[in-house]
This record gives sequence, structure tokens and C-alpha cells, in this order.
Amino acid sequence: MNDLEMTSVFKKILDQSTEMVFLVEKIPPFRVVYENRSFREVLGMDMKRMCLSDFGLDKERLSPGDEITVRYDQTVCSFVVGEEDDNYFVFQNGTLIEEEGEAVDVEEVNADVEKDKYSSFYKNLVDKIPNTLFQMNMGEDGKLNFKYFSDGGINIFDEEQVLDGEVKGVDYLLSMVYSQDVGKVLQSLLHSTRVFSIWNCTFRLNLKGKEEPIWIQGVARPEEDDRGEMNWYGCLLDISSYKEREIELENNKNMAEKASKVKSEFISMITHDIRTPLNTISGSVFSLLGEEHNSAQEPLLNTISFAVDNLIIMVNDLLDIQKIEAGKIIIESKPFNLRHLLEQVVNSLRYQAQESKNILNLIVSDAIDLTVLGDSVRLSQVLNNLITNALKFTKEGRVDVTVTMVNEREKEVRVYFEVKDTGVGIAKKDFGKVFSEFDQVTNSFDNKYGGTGLGMPITKRLLENMGSQIQLESEVGKGSTFSFEIGFEKYSAPKDQYTGQNNGHADTKNFRKKIKVLLAEDNDVNAIVIMKIIRSWGYSCDRVCNGEEAIAAVYEKKYDIILMDIQMPVIDGFKATKAIKENFDIPIIALTAASKKEIAKQLEESNMDGFVSKPINALVLQKNIDDLIQHHIS
Repeated sequence: MNDLEMTSVFKKILDQSTEMVFLVEKIPPFRVVYENRSFREVLGMDMKRMCLSDFGLDKERLSPGDEITVRYDQTVCSFVVGEEDDNYFVFQNGTLIEEEGEAVDVEEVNADVEKDKYSSFYKNLVDKIPNTLFQMNMGEDGKLNFKYFSDGGINIFDEEQVLDGEVKGVDYLLSMVYSQDVGKVLQSLLHSTRVFSIWNCTFRLNLKGKEEPIWIQGVARPEEDDRGEMNWYGCLLDISSYKEREIELENNKNMAEKASKVKSEFISMITHDIRTPLNTISGSVFSLLGEEHNSAQEPLLNTISFAVDNLIIMVNDLLDIQKIEAGKIIIESKPFNLRHLLEQVVNSLRYQAQESKNILNLIVSDAIDLTVLGDSVRLSQVLNNLITNALKFTKEGRVDVTVTMVNEREKEVRVYFEVKDTGVGIAKKDFGKVFSEFDQVTNSFDNKYGGTGLGMPITKRLLENMGSQIQLESEVGKGSTFSFEIGFEKYSAPKDQYTGQNNGHADTKNFRKKIKVLLAEDNDVNAIVIMKIIRSWGYSCDRVCNGEEAIAAVYEKKYDIILMDIQMPVIDGFKATKAIKENFDIPIIALTAASKKEIAKQLEESNMDGFVSKPINALVLQKNIDDLIQHHIS
């Protein structure tokens, strides 16, 4: 290949490079003699016949490593002086700077570069660039051969591969490609050849003297010359350090996800296990309160009941935060009476207010007494968290729950909710901590007031899922105010349809005496508590210890309803229910510590008629039994 051909090849290789490169004479005023296509495309200018002094450079000397700034119109780039030869400085590693540039007045300088310098100039320039630049040619036989490889990058070819100034053998390069990447390299080359598109491929190479393969990024642009031959001009870049970092980050990500999964599974397991003893305590206290007891015992029983309720809230918080993080929280849209829900929530917290010597007030406008579509369970949870939190941080003070109508239209309303206390208050700098998981404003709060630190983060996320935002106003020593607004769609059903009033049989007590209940529960303590509660309502109740015994029991005796624990030995509750439903028309209620959404599919497949979560709320269980039996009889 003669000097003229070499010059043409070097220019094409540099022009295909994605790196911005230009070259200046070594003596002041540092006249520009070449810039590649990437430079012209980014800066939108041709620097030939210009000097660095035109860009404000007042240096009389340049050395490798010096930085200069080139501005044109609104574009600003920073360059570094790279390697130098006897006549020229190479400027490379062009980086865009995020700032406005100013237009540059350019004086044209009548200067030229002697033609006999071009070959040496371009070869030096190409060889100084750290990337391996190459020209690849497709011969008449369809084979791909390298016509040129620069010396400045990856040392791939040895002297035996260079013949008469031309580098031979794509096959030789492929022989060094890591075995698992050969197919990818071949496929990408074939695609580039067929559709005449840019070749871009990431692969690994096994090089002599290297214990581990190195990662390569290969890019080349195809071009057809005047003789109709196909040539690719491109570069190979060693990206091993970037790949190692990428792999390290991916491994760290996988480890973090694995740790998060283990944490979630552990929390889910431990909280479900905690529910069993909580169910026993809760049921026992409910049973004792329903029996005859003296006035001195009642405060103690109420204290136990209050402590159990707080434990249940903490357990539910842990489960809820896992569901929210997994995106499993679904906001439902069902009709409920807004005023009645507010009264239920506030009334359920009267005892807690009394214990902390606080006055708890519900201030509701008459316009709120309407039926809307929304998620009453999640709204109750939000209000319960806010009021409980206010009572916890207020002693001998006042907590006001205010609910007013913001605006009302024909089919929708927007409602403002506010929970205001006269408690300890929060410093403005600590507002962010209030909504951080497992965090408290100060360490002393954790010891003094207790809690998981999850109630407020859950409240914030639930409101966000309902299209709202929690607002906080507070001052240390003067109390706090939490507020939010929610839009509801109006519901046209009669108001008292969803008040929760019992419209069952008039003679409920006599009716229940005729009802036979079968309890399938393997835990002896739970079984004793549940049976005692059920019998106190007037039902008769038998107990079996597993699914197999439950199936046998329905063949021996007629039952009106079955309470089926899900996790039992021998045969679990789902399989037992499915077997019973195939031969008997008996309503069956699932008793489980799992949430309804977690086991929704199994509940449907086994034909369960009802669901009550553990720890069991006795009133919820009673309503489920009454409703199912009445529906079954009718």
C-alpha cells in the first residue's frame, strides 16, 4: 500500500471514530491541520486554517496532558493534549461541557500542510489514539480480511499475521474470541453485511499473556468504495474495567434483591407465627369480658385487650409494608357510609384516649353523612394510624379529628381530613423522619413511645395509592396537625344500607341454638378459645384436629357450617374443603393468618364461602357465621 493509499485509509478510519480528534502544529500559533468527522458533527465547524489562539489560548508552550476548551456557537468542548510526534500535537478525548458557549470570531489563516507530510501525519495520529482502529475489507470471495490495524490499542496480531503491510485473517481474530461469544460476533457481522448497517458488538477475547478474557466493544461503519468493494472502518475498545464494574454492580444488585427477599420471607413467617398466640390471647380476653367478672378485673382485662390490639397493629404494619414494597396493595372501590366509618374508627379508640388522659373529639359536618365508593378498610387504617399516633404523643391533652367537605358535584365529592393534637410536636428538620421506615424522630422516642416506626410510612404510601398526599404542620411543644384530601365518587344506594346494622332474625338466640358448628383446628389452645366464644353465642360446636378428620366428621353428623383452619397436618384446609364440597352443600369459612389476597386463588379453587383472618376478631367471625347460615337457609 503506497503513501497515498495509506493516507486515505488513515483519514477514513479517523473519520469513522466516535471520539473527537484534531491535530495542531507543534509551534505557536498552533495552527490546526486536521479534525475528524465526529469533531465537525459535534461542534458544527471546520477548524482547518485556524489557530488555537483563535479560541483564546495564550500559551506559548503545550505539553501532553494540558487541557484546552473549544467553543463554537452554543457548544463547548474540553480536550486533552495526547501523545505528540516531532511535528504535531494530538488533541483527543473531547468532552461536552454543560454551559452556554459564545460565538467565536474566526480569522482565516492562509496556511496549508505540505502533501508529503500527510502520510506520516495520519499514521502517527492513528497510532497515538488508545483505541485499536482498523479497516476491514470484503474480498471477491466474500471473506472478510483486515487491511489495517493501528498500533496504539489492543495488541491482537503478532508479526506472523502481517504480510506486505496488510493484516490478514478475520478467522484469526475469531479464533481468539471467547467460545461462548463466537456466535454473537458472527451473527452481528453477517447482519451488518446483509443490511449494510453499522457493526456493533460486545464480546470477550483470549489474548496471549492474559489469564482472563478481556471485554471488547467493537464498532465499525460500512462503506462502498469507487471499485464497488465493501470496507468497514471502525475501532476495538478494551472495556474490561467497565464490564468488571458492571458485573460487580449486577452481583451487588442480585445480593441485595436476595437479601431483601430473605428479609421479606422472614418478616412474613415471623408475623404469621406471632398471630397464633395473639389469636389465643385476644380470644381469651374477649371470652372473659363476656363472662361474669367483678369491677376490679375489668380495667385489667381492658388493658390486656388494648395491648393485644397494639401488637396486632404492629404485626399488620410489618405485613403491609412488605405488600406495599412488592406492589401488592390494591385500592378497592366499594360503597360505605363515610360518617358511620368515622364514628366507628373514633369510637374504637375512646379507651386508648382515656388511658392517655386525652380528650378525643370527632368534628364532622352534616354534608359528610353520605355513601361513597372507596376503600373503607384502607381509609380506616390511615385514620387509625394518624389518631393512634396523635394519642401516643399527647398526654393529658386534646386530639381533634375534623372532616369537612371541600367541594361537592353531582357525581363526586372531595373531602378534607385533619387530625390535630396538642402533643410534643415535631421539629421541622425532623419532618422527613416521620415518614421513614423503621425510624423515629429521636432514639428516645423509640424507648418512650414504642412502635415499629411503620405506621406513618404506610399511611403516606396508602394515601399516595389513593391519589392523595399527607401534609404535616408542627411545632415542638405545641402539637402537630396531619391532613389530607381524598376524592370519592358518590353512591346512590340508601344511606342505611351500609351502616353495619344487624338485620338478622328477630329471635337470634333461639335460632343459634339449632345451629351445629364444626371447628377444624390443630392448635389446642386456639381451639379451646374459639369453641368457648362460639358456644357463648348459643351455637353447639364440635372440634376435629386435621382435614382428614373434618372429612370423616361430615359423613357421621350433619353440620350447618364449618370453620376450617388452613394450615393443618395430614390434609390441609384447602384440600379438605374441596373434598367436602364435592359431596356436601355446607358453608365453610377459612380461618388463617394469611391475608385474603395472598390466598385468593386457593380460596376460589377450593370453593370456600367465607374468610376470617387471625388473630380472629370475634364480632367479624360472628357476623360471617350468621350471614352465611341465613343465606344458606334462605
